[in-house]
Amino acid sequence: MTRNNIIISVATLLLAIILGGGYWYVTKTPAGKALFESFPGESTVREGGATAGGEPTPTPDDATPVDIPPNTSSALPRLYELHKAPVAGVGFAETKDKKGFIMSISARYIERGLGHIYETPFSTYTESRIVNETRLSIAEAAWGNNGKSAVVRFIDDKEGGVIKTRIINIGAPSISFARGTSTESVANDFLKTEEVYLPDYIPFLALAQDGADKLFYLGGGDGFTTNFKDTSFSKVFSSTFTEWLPQFPNQKLITLTTKPSEKVFGYLFFLNPSTKSVTKVLGGINGLTTLTSPDGKLVLYSEIKSGSPELSLYDTVKKETRQLYVQTLPEKCVWGIKKTTVVYCAVPQTLPRASYPDQWYQGLVSFSDDLWEVDAKTFIARRMVETKTLGAPALDMTNLSLSSDDAYLLFMNKASGTPWVYSVIPPVPQRLVENSQAVAPIATPTSVPPSVITSDMQKLR
Repeated sequence: MTRNNIIISVATLLLAIILGGGYWYVTKTPAGKALFESFPGESTVREGGATAGGEPTPTPDDATPVDIPPNTSSALPRLYELHKAPVAGVGFAETKDKKGFIMSISARYIERGLGHIYETPFSTYTESRIVNETRLSIAEAAWGNNGKSAVVRFIDDKEGGVIKTRIINIGAPSISFARGTSTESVANDFLKTEEVYLPDYIPFLALAQDGADKLFYLGGGDGFTTNFKDTSFSKVFSSTFTEWLPQFPNQKLITLTTKPSEKVFGYLFFLNPSTKSVTKVLGGINGLTTLTSPDGKLVLYSEIKSGSPELSLYDTVKKETRQLYVQTLPEKCVWGIKKTTVVYCAVPQTLPRASYPDQWYQGLVSFSDDLWEVDAKTFIARRMVETKTLGAPALDMTNLSLSSDDAYLLFMNKASGTPWVYSVIPPVPQRLVENSQAVAPIATPTSVPPSVITSDMQKLR
């Protein structure tokens, strides 16, 4: 054999070994191992984009399935997409001991297409389906009752496009309601559900943000309160005007904001559901949208100035207004629960020329947001995270909510309809959690379940 033939044979053998080794590594890598991992204390999203340091990373052709969590031997991703398909809404489910100490925190969400209900604990990011039922065409869902109840809305094409509203109670005891009960059989591994029927054609509703078993809904110009477990209701409001966007900050306060448009003056009223008294709080503001703090003392609101939304803060006690010089909408914000004077906002990196908030509601304009923190005492706003540094795609955040310890922030990407979670405090590596007797380090960041079914789903309008 000549010298050239020997060299060619050796090179061919080495190439075969390299290719064989690569094939073995790809096919034998454990299913639960993340393709891109971060060091403890660093953060990346679980798929391609940019690393925490901003360097580009390739996106694999066969991305890690949504039901396979990242490698739990290292820190979990700080920013994480919980589900790959669009969902109707996402909320928190927390487990506490007798002293009120948080033992675990999970996200629950309903898939928009088939209505399947899923849960993902934040200690592992391992998703599981928890209800063995299918509900077609659910467009919107608002979670309450600590993740045990969801108010869903859908279009019933069989009845000529009627807007239907149901309350789904998860894991509740078997009770025959006056208007309807889920009779589907469930497997041992799944939770039982029961349905409560609400009236048809409800345009807007809001769930109590303080954890109370209550919700407020509008029918025509009238407003009613009810709970999650039966069909009794109380009429607490009446008006000839019907275009209201409600919020339910606490059991003693319901807020009513006129439906906004860029060149139309907006108004905000406070409603006391006990006395049924109505008080005007703000008025004469172009494109007004609002977000009232849980105690009702502060109102975050936006006004359209020179074609852009500008945030301001109104103190309902001192009757004072302070401009914050932040350009975003209150619908992209959430008040802190433990830090009651702090508000967390998704702020667009750039604002395209558009008619606000109209064209954002209509889906004609989309944003790429960063997360900001605004202190209502000092009026200082700071950027918490630039999402592209975590390798995220463009995120148009909406339906923001915080866990009760201000540790986790849930939101939906308006562009894709998928649910995401952001750890306000860096996650603890799972191996440290398993080896620790203390549960405290597991949870430590932010918000409240979405209280208002938003105007994003135009089909329901």
